[in-house]
Amino acid sequence: MANIHFIGGEKGGVGKSVVARCVAQYLIDHNLPFLGFDTDRSHGALMRFYSGYASPARTAHRGRPGRADP
Repeated sequence: MANIHFIGGEKGGVGKSVVARCVAQYLIDHNLPFLGFDTDRSHGALMRFYSGYASPARTAHRGRPGRADP
């Protein structure tokens, strides 16, 4: 059975990127397949360190349903 894990939140500096990188590295080390999507447009740590495993993801603007980021 597949699992979906979300690591997110609006508060900065709480370790979201570190947790995402640790999870990605664990999965790589144990040869477990995964898809990673990075929605952090300001830092993009997952894309920076795991570009072979992660893809950038477009998200909807807050308060404007159906409208995607450029």
